[in-house]
Amino acid sequence: SNRSSMPEVVGDAGLQVDPYNPEELGEAMLRLLNDAELRAELRERGLRRAPRFSWRETAERTLAVYQAAASGRPYVAVPALQP
Repeated sequence: SNRSSMPEVVGDAGLQVDPYNPEELGEAMLRLLNDAELRAELRERGLRRAPRFSWRETAERTLAVYQAAASGRPYVAVPALQP
């Protein structure tokens, strides 16, 4: 899906389509079914992205926000979801 937080989570590791467009969804499904190379590439990209969503990574980022708030300094987010 290309809605909600999915583009941020999936990034370049998946095909993003309008969930309300059956033609677009069908085309993406057929593309995946018929293109083994694309499936393999998306799988590898997904495996590279997965560690960014670990509990440890999430906890460390959350702690950094709390520490910044407690110290009175602004929290500057570091882009973590680069492909």
